[in-house]
Amino acid sequence: MSGASVKVAVRVRPFNSREMGKDSKCIIQMSGNTTTILNPKQPKENKSFNFDYSYWSHTSVSH
Repeated sequence: MSGASVKVAVRVRPFNSREMGKDSKCIIQMSGNTTTILNPKQPKENKSFNFDYSYWSHTSVSH
């Protein structure tokens, strides 16, 4: 399998009913193929990751 590569995709799914019932906030942002997890308690400690494909399926418009 020399030369074989793996493609990785990530998707932000919509909130489920439990999450909506708790008025949860989305802490994920996407820009191109970069996905950032926001830390609401420590904003300077956000984590960013790069993927081959990024899909936004969340119901909020800000991403």
